[in-house]
Amino acid sequence: MKRLAEAACLAGLAVAFAAACGEHAPWNAGNPISQASATAQYAESVAPVLEKRCAVCHGCYDSPCQLDLSSFQGLERGASKKPVYDSTRLFHAAPTRLFVDERSEEGWRKRGFTSVVDGGAARALLPRMLELARAHPLAAGERLPESLPLDISRELTCPIAGEFDAYAREHPLGGMPYGTAPLSAAELEAITSWLNAGAPAPPPPAPLPDDVVAEVASWEGFLNGESLEQQITARYLYEHWFLSHLYFPSHPAGPFFRVVRSRTPSGVAADEIASVRPYDAPGVERVWYRLLPIEGALLHKTHITYELGPDKMKRLQALFLAGNWKATRLPGYGLEASNPFRVFVEIPARARYQFLLDGSRNFVMNFIRGPVCYGQVAVDVIEDRFFVAFLDPDHDVSVVDPAFLPGVIDWLDLPAEHESRWAPGELFYSYSRNQTKYLDARAKAVAASDPKLRGPALDWIWNGAGRNPNALLTVYRHFDNAAVTRGFTGRWPKTAWIMDYPIFERIYYDLVAGFNVFGNVTHQVATRLYMDHLRMQSEDLFLTFLPPAQREPLRASWYVGATKQVDYFLVDRLRSEKRGTQVRYTTQDPKAELLAKILARAGAAAGPPDRLNRCAGNGCNSPAVERALRRLVGVRGPWVVTLPSLSLLRVQGVGVYSLIHDEAHTNVAFMFGEDSRRVPEDDEVTLAHGISGSYPNFIFEIIPSEAGGFVDALIGIRSGADLDRVVSRYG
Repeated sequence: MKRLAEAACLAGLAVAFAAACGEHAPWNAGNPISQASATAQYAESVAPVLEKRCAVCHGCYDSPCQLDLSSFQGLERGASKKPVYDSTRLFHAAPTRLFVDERSEEGWRKRGFTSVVDGGAARALLPRMLELARAHPLAAGERLPESLPLDISRELTCPIAGEFDAYAREHPLGGMPYGTAPLSAAELEAITSWLNAGAPAPPPPAPLPDDVVAEVASWEGFLNGESLEQQITARYLYEHWFLSHLYFPSHPAGPFFRVVRSRTPSGVAADEIASVRPYDAPGVERVWYRLLPIEGALLHKTHITYELGPDKMKRLQALFLAGNWKATRLPGYGLEASNPFRVFVEIPARARYQFLLDGSRNFVMNFIRGPVCYGQVAVDVIEDRFFVAFLDPDHDVSVVDPAFLPGVIDWLDLPAEHESRWAPGELFYSYSRNQTKYLDARAKAVAASDPKLRGPALDWIWNGAGRNPNALLTVYRHFDNAAVTRGFTGRWPKTAWIMDYPIFERIYYDLVAGFNVFGNVTHQVATRLYMDHLRMQSEDLFLTFLPPAQREPLRASWYVGATKQVDYFLVDRLRSEKRGTQVRYTTQDPKAELLAKILARAGAAAGPPDRLNRCAGNGCNSPAVERALRRLVGVRGPWVVTLPSLSLLRVQGVGVYSLIHDEAHTNVAFMFGEDSRRVPEDDEVTLAHGISGSYPNFIFEIIPSEAGGFVDALIGIRSGADLDRVVSRYG
């Protein structure tokens, strides 16, 4: 059935794109154009085609053949046969980050990248790939050949120009854009005429507005202060911002910037230090933090925004520089610097934790949508949908007890500190031993702060002061990628997390600051094994708010088939059996009751009520389309299993909705064998406004009056033939 869904979805996308593009007349290279016209043409005609039709697949680390078509520099760099994501490599690969590791075409050729534009429209690889798709078009209404789903699932192939003829014979349906309609004649003409003019570079970007230049100068001044406290604070901020797209509130639509370490100070051209990790030794006595404009198209997967501006600077000064702490030394670099509790021990824990809480959605997005979170094994460490909240700083023992964190630093080591020195088995033993010591120490400190064992109260959960919209989050897993949104979206999920400061900081350094996307298999396995601990600790912290007698049974229901694992019953075991809870319950479903209480207490920070998935009483006064769509929520059956991970529903004149397939599992405690832990009869659908993910799999389109019929058709799917009828009518 899953294969049927994939085939139908591909067919639907092909038909939709074919209909949009119209007839596909034979193309020709056209007449040569002047150099000046060609230079202008790239920005005016070529870039829009690449961004609309190509960058969606060729714009990130998962770009096939590392061909990044989100910018001219990526097009110029070309393609490589070496993938970035490789779960089998024994040694670290050399990094190949666009705009970072090389700045010239010659440099990329030395790193093994081959051109896709050399040779003009007649011989270059790019136009030949585009023409291959036009030689085998998918006309509107045409059924896909039975071989196409298998061809779509084939191993990645990266032919160079001299190998194209053999590639075309072996993969006639392997033209570009892959699996969808070809480029129109006009789109291809724009590219080929530019190639025949020599593929000149576009003109340089326009100068930044004067007020933006002033903002950049102000922030570079702030980040490059002279005192030890300023330098350590700047390093902490840099290590948490280096993946973000920074912007100023006066220009919310951009330009966007990234912060880098430079060998040169403000006032001269930045000389970026291209280290793999943000805490690697820079090779210079002092680094300078610089803001560089983001180059290329913006893609949802990597566009993780963070607002700067005068208010933010005042907040950071109050958090980090207005206290009475004094720095005694500048911390070192290298693998030992992967432990932020050791490196930044002199910065008050409250300042660090509150900084993370202020921008919690950004930092969670970094490890949910960052480089580590692509690929089935990378994200099968989390449930398909769960809620996230945070422990209030006033009730976090790591914040209120200044002696706690310094005393447990050595047990909070992270995978990057050990790099490739250990085998996975040794890493598992080391992490288990240290996590046991840390959690025992934490339980002892918590008990000392609560001698009557009353347990946590509802106000121990951070509510963002009732106004910070980052206080509550929802995380979705879409099989091999993930997304995060503000608020609690969907029915009450199977599991929920509450993170304290040590959990939050360790997840960030495990999955973001300390993760090397070019790392070897040991590094990748170690990162995944460590994350198992952090997931369970987040869930366990949530459970401490529930009645003691119900904690372990509920937890066991989350880990069916895994309760005998060492991590479950020994390392991350519940340590709260003797503590009560100050939360008062009146129903037989305390988990749902607790989530509802958290939501109510958050007030405005919780966002608008979820009328699509949790509609009750007077809150159900919503548009007719949404009343019809609500019938999909909570209804299980074979129709749910046929849906891909993320479908979009466009209702003409109303808007776009996401149909998110929540796949049920007995547990998520193992790296491999996910299929054996699936419980498809428990799968459900969550509805969300807008696009809730970076990789939509399929698009439905209806007019408002069709909503009821569309829902009936979906719920009525019992066979492949039923699915075909739904796709042909609404796909």
